[in-house]
Amino acid sequence: MDIPVLIVGAGPAGLSTSIMLSRLSVPSLLVERHAGTSIHPKAMGISLRTMELLRQWGLDHRVREASVDLRFVNAIRMTTLGSPTVTEAPLGYPDAEASRLVSPVAPAAIPQDKFEPILLDAARSDPDAEIRFNTELTSLRQDDAGVIATIVDRTTTLATQVRARYLIAADGFASPVRRELGIEMRGNGLGDYISILFRANLERFAPAPLCGMYTVRVGDASSILVPSGNGRWVFASPWKGDLDGVPKSRLVELVTRAIASTDVAIELLDARTLQIGAEVAERFRDGNVFLVGDSAHRTTPSGGMGMNTAIHGAHNLAWKIAAVLNGWAGEGLLDSYELEHRPVAERIVARSIGQQREHSPLSVDLGAVYSSAAVVNDDADATAEIMEPTAPARVGARAPHVMVKRAGWHRSTTDVTGTRMVLIAPPQAHTWVRDVSDAARALGVPLEVTLFTPPCTDVQAARLWRDAYGVAVERAVLVRPDGHIAWITPATASNPAALASEVLARILDRQSNIGHAFGTTRMRRAQRRSA
Repeated sequence: MDIPVLIVGAGPAGLSTSIMLSRLSVPSLLVERHAGTSIHPKAMGISLRTMELLRQWGLDHRVREASVDLRFVNAIRMTTLGSPTVTEAPLGYPDAEASRLVSPVAPAAIPQDKFEPILLDAARSDPDAEIRFNTELTSLRQDDAGVIATIVDRTTTLATQVRARYLIAADGFASPVRRELGIEMRGNGLGDYISILFRANLERFAPAPLCGMYTVRVGDASSILVPSGNGRWVFASPWKGDLDGVPKSRLVELVTRAIASTDVAIELLDARTLQIGAEVAERFRDGNVFLVGDSAHRTTPSGGMGMNTAIHGAHNLAWKIAAVLNGWAGEGLLDSYELEHRPVAERIVARSIGQQREHSPLSVDLGAVYSSAAVVNDDADATAEIMEPTAPARVGARAPHVMVKRAGWHRSTTDVTGTRMVLIAPPQAHTWVRDVSDAARALGVPLEVTLFTPPCTDVQAARLWRDAYGVAVERAVLVRPDGHIAWITPATASNPAALASEVLARILDRQSNIGHAFGTTRMRRAQRRSA
């Protein structure tokens, strides 16, 4: 079978990639060796930026309805659950008040085993996406045209050869794809842990509202207890060996020691061993194969950003692959994926083991500033890789949240991106609206114009524009489909039309050979679906 994109792995990164490619009218096939989605809540926290993406996909309400009511901005350290608190520290998530200043959403807490089915339903709802469980990739090779892979149905043992233009490996930290390509992980493997999912009424030991994580001592080991909703908890602690032959009574004993009580009914739901580490792959790409999620980087549970970083990396990559396949960008655009996402991954991996804590939780989540050929920054002094999202915007950063009027509705500027380039402009920048629109039309680049007309007076709107974007109202802001600013126009130019064409061509690598079999037709279809 022929498919533009083959995705390996149905975790949050793989499912999110499938959703995003479908929204961009790129067909994909996702294969997952397991029979279904996760049955163990390996992650819980949904960050502000991830919630913004879920809002674009129409999933934020479903996630919010299934979320757990946690005071998950804090982590508690104590001797046993219910003993006096020794220390209390932020987990790295802003509270609702801080969130309102920078985003139309707030963080959420949902167990991964409840989150993945929501993503799966969304992925399956689009005819451009095919999802196959119990299907394993057994071999791959590359040629100039892409990837030739063999997938095997583990139920029937039927093998199928798949030709894909690109392969996205979202197959976890043990990634068979990464190992097949000979790509090493660099960093610290922190050891093996046991993770026990159980149900118990612990209200008298941990009264509501629950915190996101409780650190306790079990013997000489530092262990954690994480609430995961409906009376369920996850207990994780260092462990040596496998679980074969370990009696359930031994697992219950570990939990009761963490609680320091033997009169609590413990219902064991699942137990498994896992490896915890803080590592980054030596490269994120090999030809036509890209690594996303844990196959490219993994963090410790501290800070709760591992799953979010995985989704954000897939978000960075998906629109670029779609732009190339749909014919409005050149192959060189794909080089920017690692250039932009690696610094983010390295920073969050380091943060998860206690390094690089100087940045606020908001800046860690929302403040990444990209530097690559896919942004045009004329400020030679602009070298920061991270910024506070409350500061005026800059090229490479996420476009700030401001409520604007679009098609008669007041929406956030974070809502208007996702499937095409967007020009955000005050009415005073009408020249740039015309010339950037003309340049995009001539190059076949899907572009939408959003006028910066917030629900306030003209004077207040001008002040809000300067506060949010740091520039005069005669300047417009070009935003990529991933919500990051690609270019801020000057106030004036001797030939604005020519400058707009030059900038678009540079950002999208239009000097390269572009246009695949999926090109013009797919692009037009994407424009119709997004209208």
